Formats: sequence, structure tokens, C-alpha cells
Amino acid sequence: MKFDEKILVWILLPVALFLLFKSSEEPLLIESSRPIFKQFANGNTIIFNICIGYIVSLLFYILVVFIPENRRNRELKAKLGQPISFVFEAFSSGIFHWSKHVIHCKPIDEHIKVIDQFLKQANFKSLGEPRAIVILQSADEILPTFEQLVPVAFQISHEHAMIWLSLTNSIRQLSRLWHDKSDERDYGVLDLNLKEFVEYVEQFYATKS
Repeated sequence: MKFDEKILVWILLPVALFLLFKSSEEPLLIESSRPIFKQFANGNTIIFNICIGYIVSLLFYILVVFIPENRRNRELKAKLGQPISFVFEAFSSGIFHWSKHVIHCKPIDEHIKVIDQFLKQANFKSLGEPRAIVILQSADEILPTFEQLVPVAFQISHEHAMIWLSLTNSIRQLSRLWHDKSDERDYGVLDLNLKEFVEYVEQFYATKS
């Protein structure tokens, strides 16, 4: 369901509740003091049944679709956050970070809280050559994981998948830079793609499912 459609569904709920009370055969305490709640001259049964059907359908949607879908998307985002955390933790890890198991990385939420710090550090000048090398080596190690997780991103939404493809491309460019000879590396490529990577991560988790 599109975002605008969801808004319409929730806007119609108070309308349905109002019409439900107004068309109900049951006496209301507020009916005597609020003439607006008095029944229509005709069609009360039809209006009442339509409103009941709408409210029951909405409750069914919330319980069967909305809540499970949101839970599933949160779980998928958390899983997709593991390889992202692997890259973020390379910003401050030692030379053997590339060998770290992804499942041991911190939850992505902890890194999102300080995303601005990563954005400031996402350049060769701030990192220095030793940490830049760690990031390039880590990107090369984690690239296959990013590529394999593209179908998972599509399960969240098409928009999330497009952002994930951009994330993957940034990691791919860093991976290619790792394979260049050390004296031939263009660290301007690192500056561009690492900054884009951080920005795409922020966008990925800010985008609603």
C-alpha cells in the first residue's frame, strides 16, 4: 500500500466511526445533547453495515498485514545492517579487521546514531593511509555479501533496493581501488565513494517501507 493510500485509510476511520454511531439503532447518551448524532431519515442499516465492514477490514489489515509487515521489514533492515556495520567498524579497527565475522559487528542502530561522525571521517585526509587501507581491504572482503543481499533489499521495497544497489556500487569501487598498486591508488576515488556510502546508508534507514 502506497503512503498516500495509508493516509487516506486512517483519515476515513474517524469518518466511519462517526457514521457508525449516527446510523446505529442503539440509543446514545450524547444523542439528546448532540443532534448531529441523530439517525438519518433513511438508509441507516446500509450505512451501519458499510461502516462495520470498513472498521473490521481495517482491524484485519492491521493485525494480519501491517504489524507483521513492519516487523519483517525491521528484521530485514537489521540483517542488512550487519555488513554495513562491518564497513563502519573498519573506520577504527586494526589491520586484521577484514577477517572479522560479520555476525559479531554491533547493531546498525548504534552506528546510525553517530552517522554524522562517519560522514566527517569519510575521506583520506581524516582517515590517514593506514585506516584507509583497512577500509579498502574490508570493502573487498565484504563486497560479495552486499551483492548477495540485493534480493533481500527488494523484499523491503523497490526504493530500498535501489539504494542498496548504490551502496553495493560504492563498495565495489572501493574494492577495485584495493587491487590497484599502492603507489597508483587514486584516493580521490575513496573520498567520493566512502562519502556516498555513508550518505546512502543514512538514506536507506530514513526511507519508510
